[in-house]
Amino acid sequence: MLQNFRWKVVTATALSALSFFTSTPPVLAQSGNAQPSQPSNNKSCICDPKDPFDPQSRMPKGAFKGQCLSCEQRSVRMLSSREAALYKPAPGTMLFANFKHKGKYWVAQIPTNAVEDAIFQIQYFNVLRSSYSAHGQIRFRLKPGREAILIPQSVGDRRQKAIRMRDFIYSANAIWLRSGVWDPVSGLVDFYAVAHEIVGLEDRIQDAVKYPFTDRIEQIRLALTPQQKQQLLFNVIMQGDRDRTNLMYDTLKRNCTTESLRAIDRTTGYQPKSPQEKQEYFLGIPTGPELNEALSNQNLTPETLNQLLTEQIQKLPAVQLPTPPLDAIVRRGLVDPRKMPNLEAEFATEFSSGKR
Repeated sequence: MLQNFRWKVVTATALSALSFFTSTPPVLAQSGNAQPSQPSNNKSCICDPKDPFDPQSRMPKGAFKGQCLSCEQRSVRMLSSREAALYKPAPGTMLFANFKHKGKYWVAQIPTNAVEDAIFQIQYFNVLRSSYSAHGQIRFRLKPGREAILIPQSVGDRRQKAIRMRDFIYSANAIWLRSGVWDPVSGLVDFYAVAHEIVGLEDRIQDAVKYPFTDRIEQIRLALTPQQKQQLLFNVIMQGDRDRTNLMYDTLKRNCTTESLRAIDRTTGYQPKSPQEKQEYFLGIPTGPELNEALSNQNLTPETLNQLLTEQIQKLPAVQLPTPPLDAIVRRGLVDPRKMPNLEAEFATEFSSGKR
């Protein structure tokens, strides 16, 4: 069965094999090289000197260890009591930095008992019509009147007024080098770190519309108690606060879906019982600004990757089939019977005005 599955992947388009390719060992691919355009300044990785929460992130390991990471992505981090006091929050308010909206970073204030719905989203791709490989993320919808208050965190943006936001997304995304010339081959072989991002829903919709290979985005409302919904939001923030960008993206063991489920399991106390549950893993395709740019510029095409990907897949050891993200939610008993439309149906106008 595995051989048949692998053969189907090999004979499909190049990107239908993309998830398998990224699970190869962290070495440079033989058919290409990912190189920084110039050495990063070893003294500083500052993106915005006026931003007190600029993480100045560096690649944590691998061939480009110590090189500055992209300024377009950041992990969220919880504010300390001293840091939060500067914003004079109401008692019980949760404050965290690096909420991304419209290309800027904000300090977000979220009141207690604010989460109305926690929604698991599964983004499928039209180049790999498979339940195995997909992008998993969590949508949080807050209650009316208990919206997040976003305050510009860079001193240069302080003249902007605070805004309210009710809908946003948590996603563990791959982050690449700031000064890197992104190579569509080597750039997929464990050369990413992980950024635990929280962005506005409208921003993520724009990304999905622009991403050429988005097929559909399913939405599953999670069957959680009110306390668990709020706790899940706290857990994803703390996941970003704890890990920052200090861990490497791994297609099988640390990707968008695994990190979302890690936070969910920590919230519910889920304990796998059967061998299949204990060994579940997920295939993820790295997504992010660099990949989108490569796709838009047609630097990444099935033709450029087909031969190399086929060679790499044939080197993989025999492993069990991956777990579809939806199956993982079902086996945890977290599917709320109140069904939701796909994101592209819920926001049909936004999707139809884009590339479709």
